[in-house]
Amino acid sequence: AAHAAGMRCVAIPYVAAHADDPAFAGAELLFRGGQEEFTAQAALDVLAAGRGR
Repeated sequence: AAHAAGMRCVAIPYVAAHADDPAFAGAELLFRGGQEEFTAQAALDVLAAGRGR
């Protein structure tokens, strides 16, 4: 849905074991370890890269 709307997508699986789910394949950034791996800076860097497109 994010891509259809022209937005970037950051995925944070609730359960790290599900990180290989095809639903996450299109994400520009996937935090494979879930919330424990998440960093706001990494997410902001990916989202900021989409500005001005």
